[in-house]
This record gives sequence, structure tokens and C-alpha cells, in this order.
Amino acid sequence: MKRAAPSQGAESAPSEPETDPENSAQTTARRRFIEQSATTLGQAWAKQWRQDLHREGRPAAGGWPGTLREARTQVEINLPSELLHRKMPAITGVERELAARTAYASARNEWRRHLEPETP
Repeated sequence: MKRAAPSQGAESAPSEPETDPENSAQTTARRRFIEQSATTLGQAWAKQWRQDLHREGRPAAGGWPGTLREARTQVEINLPSELLHRKMPAITGVERELAARTAYASARNEWRRHLEPETP
């Protein structure tokens, strides 16, 4: 990478790193895809919890019963195949954690939207 010669009287400042707009757009699209997939995954996870409880004759009441560890498992089971299906590179550790936290928050919010009263 070439640097421009400093003008007289001015100190040379490091130049900004060059960015590839196409790569940046791909990164943004990938992140958006992962976040949207994790949100959908979380909603489905909460729905499954409610269905399981109802099959047992119990209401979907109280706080969200899932854990962040379970969210990580949900992501690990579901997201890599989605990326592979779309011919995208494998999920990174940072992306996996982002997806797990997004799925967990989404599930918790979905749970709260459909909260049922506890039975006495």
C-alpha cells in the first residue's frame, strides 16, 4: 500500500485501511442472515416448549424455562446446515455466540408474548 507524501508543515497520518465494499456487503448480509435465522429459531424453540407443556397438561406459565446453554445447542444443531445449504462458509465461534444469544432473547420474548396464567 502506498502512502502519499506529507505536505510541507503537516505531519504524516496513517491512512485508513482500504475496505472492499463488496466484502463488507457480504459480511453485513451474512450477519443479517445469521441473526434472522437465530430469531426464527428462538421463536420455534419457545413454541415447541409451549406445545410440550400443553401435551403434559401444564400451562406455559412463569419465566422462560430455556437456558443459554440450550440456545447454543439449538444453534449448533440448526444453523450449520442452513449455512451449508446456502453454500456459505461455516459458522465462526463469534457468530455462533451471537446466534445463541439472539435465539435465547427471541425465545424469551416469544415466551413472554404468549404467557399463560399459572393454575392454582
